[in-house]
Amino acid sequence: MYKQYFKQAVRMLGENPLLSVISILGTALAIAMIMVIVIVYEVRNANYEPETNRDRMLYLKAGVDQNETGGHDIAYLGYKVIHDALYPLKSAEAVSAVCPYITRLASVPGGTNEFKCDVSGTDAAFWKVFGFRFVDGKPYVEADVESGLHKAVVTEEVARRLYGSVDVVGKPLQLSFVNYTICGVVPAVSLLAESAYASVWVPFTSMGTYHYQPEQEGRGINGTFFCFILARSADDFPAIKAEVAQRAKGFNAALTDGHSWDLVNQPDTRLEQLSRPLINVDPDVKGMVIRYAIIVLIMLLVPAINLSGMTLSRMTKRMEELGVRKAFGATRRELVRQILYENMVLTLLGGVVGLALSYFAVAALRDWLLSTQMGGYLNGATLLNAEMLFSPAVFVCAFLFCLLMNLLSAGVPAWRTSGKNITESLNQQ
Repeated sequence: MYKQYFKQAVRMLGENPLLSVISILGTALAIAMIMVIVIVYEVRNANYEPETNRDRMLYLKAGVDQNETGGHDIAYLGYKVIHDALYPLKSAEAVSAVCPYITRLASVPGGTNEFKCDVSGTDAAFWKVFGFRFVDGKPYVEADVESGLHKAVVTEEVARRLYGSVDVVGKPLQLSFVNYTICGVVPAVSLLAESAYASVWVPFTSMGTYHYQPEQEGRGINGTFFCFILARSADDFPAIKAEVAQRAKGFNAALTDGHSWDLVNQPDTRLEQLSRPLINVDPDVKGMVIRYAIIVLIMLLVPAINLSGMTLSRMTKRMEELGVRKAFGATRRELVRQILYENMVLTLLGGVVGLALSYFAVAALRDWLLSTQMGGYLNGATLLNAEMLFSPAVFVCAFLFCLLMNLLSAGVPAWRTSGKNITESLNQQ
């Protein structure tokens, strides 16, 4: 029976090629626009290398130095805050401090090949919090960080530009004429992985006192660091947030100059971070989800209404056929099932075209659709790979949108048409 429905659907496509093309393109454009939203959402939220732990990470990227007169100073975190209040967290699996997005001139000692690259200063826990795949060598360890050794992990691109190959472990590297030794090589990181992104990673203890001041006097609330907290499970988020708030109170209690560290309801989950417009404005995850839902609903309903009109017009021409089927005992439910199945073939064709269009649009417009806050200031690229785009969730969403589009565009016309009596159907002109 379903095989016959399929053959009939194919014949119908050939009877009116123009109407069929319009229907398929209408479905394809609707699916494409919705899938672009889904893919963008997935790229910003899903786990992929090297940010393989987004679903169990908390982010604390800035602090507010609040004084007793009501004034405040917003900036990245100071090392003292991280050392005294965040590193000792017992409810977290790991805590990493990162001094990100520093532009340096990379070169080989005595060479003439120089180019700008983005450098991040990290601790040893960084390599546990983020899931880098090492092509060669290995990361620096805690003893290297504590000693301030000039070791560096570089991307394959940097390695090739410096030495023409990725076999560079143990070879020298100069960053703005400061000597380092390469200890590891990793694949290039996309700007979409904002937290892990860099071209070169070095121990922050090797970057000078402007960034790292272990003997810093005063408050140490503001500085040049981000902090990333890895939970053992997302279920531990409330406990970690409560412990961070408690340690912040203890940190502030030790200050004697009328200043305090305001967390502004940090640390944030991934969704909270994306929905926080400014560091001193609370995140609005619910509002962000509602906005996405409204956009998807509009993109789904408008073409569905248009396709519904086309389906109703097509059903009107088939009234005599439906009347004959009812005369031979076909029930209303069977007729609706036939119409929905036939329309599903058309919808799936539009869905396949729409899915292809969505991938093309994301790839062609990635710098606009997937722009990041620091993208215009950094030297990297918005790289996309199969892991980001071809995920099971994307395909499930594509199928569900096709199914929903089919129900919206064909369900109502099919039910109305199949409800007419046999005599009216057979006499339809």
